[in-house]
Amino acid sequence: MNNKEKDTFFEGFDRVEFSADDRKKVFEKLHTRKNKKFSFFRFKPVVLTSFLGVATVFLLMVLLSFPSEEKQDNLNSASTKHIQTGVLLVTDENFRASLNIVYSYNTNLKTLNVLSVPRDLYVPIFNGEGKEIGRDKMLHAYAYGGQEGVKKTLLNFFQIRDDAFSVLTEDEFTKFIDQIGGITMESGGKVLGGEEVLTSLSIRDLLTENEEKEHYELLSAVLGVMSEEPIELDVLEGIPEAVEINTINIAEKASAEKMEGIYYYKLEGEELEEVISSLKQ
Repeated sequence: MNNKEKDTFFEGFDRVEFSADDRKKVFEKLHTRKNKKFSFFRFKPVVLTSFLGVATVFLLMVLLSFPSEEKQDNLNSASTKHIQTGVLLVTDENFRASLNIVYSYNTNLKTLNVLSVPRDLYVPIFNGEGKEIGRDKMLHAYAYGGQEGVKKTLLNFFQIRDDAFSVLTEDEFTKFIDQIGGITMESGGKVLGGEEVLTSLSIRDLLTENEEKEHYELLSAVLGVMSEEPIELDVLEGIPEAVEINTINIAEKASAEKMEGIYYYKLEGEELEEVISSLKQ
């Protein structure tokens, strides 16, 4: 736009005149607008209602995302309902359990997870009424609390359910082994009689890897026969004949410790949690 065009364009504005009345009307309008202040409170009911609505929906979503305590218990139960756990003891006449077996049977996979608990394992000890009275070797749990005390110790320490509990005397155990013709070892083909089997399973050195391997090989053979033979011992309840036996070796997880001149095996922390987890598989 050149200067001539500008002069022509703005020429009309130059001729615009405001009278006193015009100025008075303009000032009155400006004064009126100035008095019309914006108020948040005029919108407060609407804003608060919307906010509360959004907050309510959010809280409901958060609450629904967390299962109730009852629902959580049901979920935990459902996740392990296909796992049957049990305890098998072999006791002697001196009120000691020479053999403590904890096992879990997976009904879906048809697998039997077996843990042979060392006699020198440092565990909580319970009396016959189920009250914890201290800690000592697993070997002494029977003397303090009898069968119920041993069961309480194993259930508590390894966090398993009381689905099945069986007790054999050493005499019953050895006679059964002899009646079936002994146990044949896979490595070497040697046949062991009842007394030999009991002695081999009872005397155990966790620090010797080869001995621990032989221990579980023999124990697996014994349990396999027990699940197959139609006997009246009433052990391994609900375990079918065709079952895969998996052993839980704790030799590399337990540590030897001397307390007041006595050696114990200790299983705690992450190592204990690993064993507990293996029993739930």
